[in-house]
Amino acid sequence: MSEGAVAPVLRLARVTRRFGEVTAVDDLSLEILPGEFVTLLGPSGCGKTTALRLIAGFEAPDAGTVHFRGEDITGWPPQRRGFGMVFQNYALFPHLNVFENVAFGLRARNVADRDVRRRVLATLEVVDLAPLAERPVQALSGGQQQRVAVARALAIEPPLLLLDEPLSNLDQALRVQTRNDLRRLVKELGITALFVTHDQEEAFDLSDRIAVMQAGRLRQLGSPQTLYREPADRFVAGFVGRANVLEVERVDGGAKLAPGVVWPVSDGRPAASRGDRWVLLARPEDLDLLDGRDAAEERGAGVPYLHGRVRDRRFRGEAFLYRVEVEGARVSSGAKGRASGREAGLVEVVAATEDLAVGSTVRIRPKRGARLHLFPDVA
Repeated sequence: MSEGAVAPVLRLARVTRRFGEVTAVDDLSLEILPGEFVTLLGPSGCGKTTALRLIAGFEAPDAGTVHFRGEDITGWPPQRRGFGMVFQNYALFPHLNVFENVAFGLRARNVADRDVRRRVLATLEVVDLAPLAERPVQALSGGQQQRVAVARALAIEPPLLLLDEPLSNLDQALRVQTRNDLRRLVKELGITALFVTHDQEEAFDLSDRIAVMQAGRLRQLGSPQTLYREPADRFVAGFVGRANVLEVERVDGGAKLAPGVVWPVSDGRPAASRGDRWVLLARPEDLDLLDGRDAAEERGAGVPYLHGRVRDRRFRGEAFLYRVEVEGARVSSGAKGRASGREAGLVEVVAATEDLAVGSTVRIRPKRGARLHLFPDVA
């Protein structure tokens, strides 16, 4: 560690966990700094919940070690670790009311009654449940029970807070409010938090850094901005945010999308021999969309356009999302990384104009300064 560098509070060193022939977590190394809010993000079955359980002590790794504050805690039971945990299922005590559920961890730590009451009520206020402090938990809705579980974990002010999709049962408005309150409280208390979700918007709103996982492996760790603007590979590019993924040929000057259409790329990739398979990532907001009429004079001037026809238009509040069937280019699925199998595909473009109706002929090209990324054509 370099002089002045902050030591990680949590470190996973090449951790692997297998269940029979299935490798749920595969050689995972990860460091989290004190006070960070880090999210494990990925599709269902990618290993993020298993990784959380390994950190909590509910699972033991088949290989690798878990370190907390510089100490190897791989063999420690959960209670010795003292971490706060919010499960996807509520795991509340049905015989206790809301107040006593939240107070349980504090009483187990022999906190004075006066401080228990103060901390429980303050935490219930944050999750908007203070008026229900004396209500039996079995009388609450599912969303209210989940908020009790969050409050119980926060009340002990743990050195590390582990959350396994804790907001999944809340309605959209309350989910947004609760995650804002959750991040604020975690930051105010200086708690280090590790959050698991498959919801990208949730991850972006909450996190200082995000660890994107696939098939048990860490694909990229970085800030939300880095993952979105500088994805490390095709999987991250297609999984994080909306993306157009076009099959291209690498040529001098950039990527060839269609006959006569070469777009520049933003990042340098290793030189490829002619015929190698590549894909180009273009975010919808990085593309210009113009009327396709009277465009003959613009052909060959500057970066060439793709030409197509508007298939669909959807209002997104501050702008419209257009889906355009383009001529000559092959468009892959951004989310799954599989080719569409058609010579013509749909490209998404975000534009402020509402003048382009469904069926209109249009032109598409990168905006000035747009960041387009080139990746090998592998999932």
